[in-house]
Formats: sequence, structure tokens, C-alpha cells
Amino acid sequence: MRALLIASLLAPLAAACAQPYEAMPTSGYQWQRRQDAIERQWRDAQPKPDQTPTNGAAPAPKDRF
Repeated sequence: MRALLIASLLAPLAAACAQPYEAMPTSGYQWQRRQDAIERQWRDAQPKPDQTPTNGAAPAPKDRF
């Protein structure tokens, strides 16, 4: 009886954690759009490199003449 009560209280909590259903694409176009979105999300999640005016290269030498 007690186990049934605990199970009935935990079932909705476990169901709330489930991922929503996402249908797989059916056409090549849809697959490409899905792949592009995944890659865009991945790039956006990456840390941004420090921006330098020379892109990390050594500064240009001064002209002697």
C-alpha cells in the first residue's frame, strides 16, 4: 500500500522530466536544415576567442626609410 502511494506520487514527477517528442525529418531538405541548426547551436555555445586587430599575428615592423 505504501509503495503504491509513493509510486503514484513519483510517476508524474518522472514524466515531467521526459524530453518532448521531436519527429525526425522526412526529406533531405529537412535533414539539412536540422543539421545546420545543430551546428549553429554548437558554434554559439563555444567560447569566443579574444579579438585582436592582427588576429594574433605579430605587429608589422616599422619602416626604416
